[in-house]
Amino acid sequence: MDRADEADRALTAFVSGRMPFERLVAALKSLVLGDGAALPVLARLESWANEGRLPADLAALLAGELGGNSQGVAPGDTGLDPPTVPLAPPRPATPDPAVALPPAGTIRDKVDEVVVNALIGDFAGLRGRNRSGETRSDAALDASLADFRSLRFRRDASNAEAGRARRFELDPRRETRQIGIGAMLKDRFILDAEIGRGGMGTVYRAVDRRRLEAMRHQPYVALKLLGGDFRHHPEALRTIEAEARRAQELAHPNIVTIHDFERDGGHLFIVMELLEGEPLDQRIARAGQTAVGWEEGREILAGLCAGLAHAHARGVVHADIKPANMFLAAGGVKLLDFGIASAARDGGFDPTSLGGLTMAYASPQMIETAERRADDDVYALGCVTYELLAGHHPFDGQAALEARERGLTPARPVDVEEKVWLAVTAALAFEREQRPADAAAFAKALFG
Repeated sequence: MDRADEADRALTAFVSGRMPFERLVAALKSLVLGDGAALPVLARLESWANEGRLPADLAALLAGELGGNSQGVAPGDTGLDPPTVPLAPPRPATPDPAVALPPAGTIRDKVDEVVVNALIGDFAGLRGRNRSGETRSDAALDASLADFRSLRFRRDASNAEAGRARRFELDPRRETRQIGIGAMLKDRFILDAEIGRGGMGTVYRAVDRRRLEAMRHQPYVALKLLGGDFRHHPEALRTIEAEARRAQELAHPNIVTIHDFERDGGHLFIVMELLEGEPLDQRIARAGQTAVGWEEGREILAGLCAGLAHAHARGVVHADIKPANMFLAAGGVKLLDFGIASAARDGGFDPTSLGGLTMAYASPQMIETAERRADDDVYALGCVTYELLAGHHPFDGQAALEARERGLTPARPVDVEEKVWLAVTAALAFEREQRPADAAAFAKALFG
């Protein structure tokens, strides 16, 4: 194989994404050793530029490298960086080291431009041949598409490291695949049964194939599939993912374990541990007007305070404390759904429309969209405590602003000792300064 053919082979490997730019430079340099050896290689660069297969300024850069020009690409630069731009029309200019070269910061742009456009062209060409009736190789199509996706994500990762992350527009509305019992997500989670439904989405029991393969005793997980209007707000989805990541770090016996936040096409979901038991709102409903009472409620409240204090100590506010977000499991009470209200509000829409904020348990400050603080969770926890003791909401389900405007005060349940009642009334104060600052302070007042 002569030098021109070797040059073509190296350039083809480069534009197909199989050879990094710095290796292309090294390969071409190895072909020009000896008197006059550079001429065939330079001729191929000129031809590639004239045919539009290589931008003229990038060809000129390579020609300069072969002529001993000290300019070039820094070692380790793989060319997977800034966003791709359309390939410029062919320029008939002859590569020449004297041609003005692109600034160093744009070399990676040019490399990206060549490789991505070549991959797109290969993929489009394969599909075009199939439409014209010629034999198509599915493996070739898949490989071409995989190369293109790989390059884009590698480039996006490089951009993110450099602080130039591309905004991914989440548009689940384009998703047409129906999800229901028996569906598989991410080639891993098989929906087995629906176990809950709310404004934010639907909760399923799901089989985790990885757990099956590992022969785990518990092959099931809980999978919360985000649905409705919630998933149509990209900013909210980004925030809920961030909140889910933070919740993963809240390892505590009284906080549900979050395994992951995932996406399958337009379907977004949170993977959690599967709990067995009943939500606290169902337990309160079963008790009716007789109430759960302090004897049983004390243990429940101890777990709730412990989990919430753990979160508050790490700067995490739940922002939607209510009985439906508390689960009585075999190992004790668990807190669910951290950060839903925060995600909704930060996403620029009313969290109450998606079940992300429950007015009956929201403090006046949360309703007025003030900055969320730990004492907002304390107000909601005060409402829950009152329900356990009295069997009903302290203000008969009315929102805090309305209760404050009407001057309502909760009636003291019978057989509630003074220390406990003082802690509950402090937690239910409409003004922040009168409430315990966080869950730890509330627990201290409640239990002594």
